[in-house]
Amino acid sequence: MAADKIVDVYERRYLKVDYDIDDIAARYKRLYTALIYDTMEIEFGLTGRSMEPGIYPLKDEMQVAGPAFTVIRRTTPNRDDYTHNMRLGLVNSMTHGCILVSDVQGNKNCGQFGEITATTMRAHGCAGAVIDGSTRDSNYLVNMGFPTFVRFRSPVEGLGRSIIVDYQIPIYVNGVDGLIQVNPGDYVFGDMDGVVFVPKDLTVKVLEVAEKAFEAEKASREAMRQGMDPFEVYNKYGRF
Repeated sequence: MAADKIVDVYERRYLKVDYDIDDIAARYKRLYTALIYDTMEIEFGLTGRSMEPGIYPLKDEMQVAGPAFTVIRRTTPNRDDYTHNMRLGLVNSMTHGCILVSDVQGNKNCGQFGEITATTMRAHGCAGAVIDGSTRDSNYLVNMGFPTFVRFRSPVEGLGRSIIVDYQIPIYVNGVDGLIQVNPGDYVFGDMDGVVFVPKDLTVKVLEVAEKAFEAEKASREAMRQGMDPFEVYNKYGRF
């Protein structure tokens, strides 16, 4: 299929949010995943919103924070033009600050994300990737500073082994309590401890509650450092 025809055969599925993408991302990045997880569980009754252990950034300092741009892959030797070009066409639907979240359906026979894909996605607004599988070109991804979270790494080419079959639909990723459904626009936040998902309509609410807890934690930490009785600290700040 000619390159100039690719955009004509893929529906654009733009993501719209009602908050300032950059401001919210910066505020999340001042916090940490454990605090966001605790906030969802304790304050909102949402449990199991963390991916299971084993998915970490290629470099410890990397963070992802942004609305999910979901894709689903299938293990197949298929190489036809339509499915091959799916990953090219979907790029046209990406919006500023989105985070690629890929359900690879348990595939382990190749690398499902690499540097050239990251380069083009970044140029179209993507700010990071969470691959519930593997990457290749890892050194390039690190050197270009593209935040990428994966389970393992592989040098093997994905074409003819695993391919994107749809995007911007609800997907599943492996979570601590089983599968987590991730919808387009759910908020993705990851650091060196792992990745958590905030339901789209709670993105700002969870953040605001977590920010208050963060300030209380700072005060509690300082009180502990000064030797205050831990019971007094907890009763005063509600954090320990």
